[in-house]
Amino acid sequence: MLDPPIQDAELWLKHNLVRQQEEASAKPHEVRPAIRSEFWTELIKTARRQLLDDAIRYTSVYRNVPEIDPFASRPIVMAGHQPTLFHPGVWFKNFALDQIGSDTGAHAINLVIDNDVASSRSIRVPNHDSLGRVRATTVNYDAGGMGMPFEQAKIRDLRQFDAFEREVKHAISPIVSDPLVTSLWPHARDAIRRCEIAGCALAQARHALEGELGWNTLEIPLGVAVRGLPFARFVMEIIDQFERFHQIYNAAAEHYRAWHGIRSTAHPVPNLAKPDVGDPNAGNLSQWWELPLWVYGNDSPQRRGVWVRRVGSRLQISDRSPEREMTVEVPAGDPDAAAEMLVDAASPEFKLRPRALVTTMFARLVLSDLFLHGIGGGKYDQLADRIIEQFFGVVPPAFQVVSATVRLPGQTIDDDRSMKVANLQRQIRDTHYQGERFLDGGSQETDRLVSLKTGLLNELDDHADPSDPHAKNWPRKQRWQQEIEAVNQQISRILEPRRAKLLAELERLHQQEAEESILASREWSFCLFSLEDLIPSFRGMLQRNG
Repeated sequence: MLDPPIQDAELWLKHNLVRQQEEASAKPHEVRPAIRSEFWTELIKTARRQLLDDAIRYTSVYRNVPEIDPFASRPIVMAGHQPTLFHPGVWFKNFALDQIGSDTGAHAINLVIDNDVASSRSIRVPNHDSLGRVRATTVNYDAGGMGMPFEQAKIRDLRQFDAFEREVKHAISPIVSDPLVTSLWPHARDAIRRCEIAGCALAQARHALEGELGWNTLEIPLGVAVRGLPFARFVMEIIDQFERFHQIYNAAAEHYRAWHGIRSTAHPVPNLAKPDVGDPNAGNLSQWWELPLWVYGNDSPQRRGVWVRRVGSRLQISDRSPEREMTVEVPAGDPDAAAEMLVDAASPEFKLRPRALVTTMFARLVLSDLFLHGIGGGKYDQLADRIIEQFFGVVPPAFQVVSATVRLPGQTIDDDRSMKVANLQRQIRDTHYQGERFLDGGSQETDRLVSLKTGLLNELDDHADPSDPHAKNWPRKQRWQQEIEAVNQQISRILEPRRAKLLAELERLHQQEAEESILASREWSFCLFSLEDLIPSFRGMLQRNG
């Protein structure tokens, strides 16, 4: 799925460039009362020069990078995702990023979202058990490390990391004989010894493999992209007007929830906390306002929220940690000077990082001219668009949604299975209550039972209900009911071998359905697939959407 189609990407890119030029050339009285146009012009220029320098330097560590002039005027197309062994639909976004960059002459840069929490250090792999049934097993590439951001999650078990390729290949071998993990993992082994961070190694390995496939993109971790003055300057616009930003952010989140019928106050993002002005006992702590940022450090790697309050002519920015509070004081009303101080405060123990919506706002407004989202990110950026327009006073740049579903090979879907299941369930029931339909003639006992039941059924009339004690002839009807049940039970016992076969066939169909459900999942890691299958699939999807 590409929305808009890939051939329209250049039009959307040009549309965003025109919008950017209009914002930059607007006269003061034409600019909406948010942020002056010269701010955007200078910020974008500085940020992109730094972005290209850093992305070239970073990417050159592990793969060849063609000579690029960072001062040349070329647009930037960007995508982003967490550094995981994600499903092929996410990897297709990287494939499309390369193609769009090539088609439009833009720099194509992938942003590694390494400030998200590393939730798992394993993948699920479909395989066959000892009876040949499809099951899913877990293969780890490391032990522990969960609960902290990717950029902080150092490798714990290098031996397990080295064994990952072998274990995955063995597990998936009944289904895929040549998984691309065998091409990916040599790069991962090199990378883990360079950076010692599992997420870093996975991202660099994937990008190195993309280089071997001829994909011409750059890559940069978010933790690198937000170092320096451009991000500090951008985020200080929010911090310096935190009360106004709060009102817009929370109102936009509530509008999104109401529009989409979402009851949970945690989705798509929770409201930012603000002081309870009605609490006279809250004291000075009541003046803290939550910011859409995270902070963490090497010695305290868990993400913590960031808060701000006014103290005279100063702004205090703090994590409010009860153990070892980190606080930075900057001047209020002077975001340029405050940004310089924020940069000076950065250290291995003070890593200021954006939350999700601020990440995409910075990427779309400052770093790139066209951003490629997955379906989930595209939905959330409907909320970001509302905040961008109301807070920054600019028209939100258009973004492109890119997603795909690729399934493992060799699947056969039985379209008639639901009908077969229903038919078997009916037959199994009938062996209990209409068993005479299944009896083969020829034995005295079966002939006797069929004759007996036929006679009983011929006696049936509609003058009484056996379950109604007030009905006419109820005693006789009750005896008739008991006689029918006795005959049915005798026939049912004779049919036990037949019923066992029907139950076995029903179980086989249910097992088949369960196996198809496992194999048909779109969530299997891209490293389980064969390159010979996956890359042609990507090309075909791009052509169909072209």
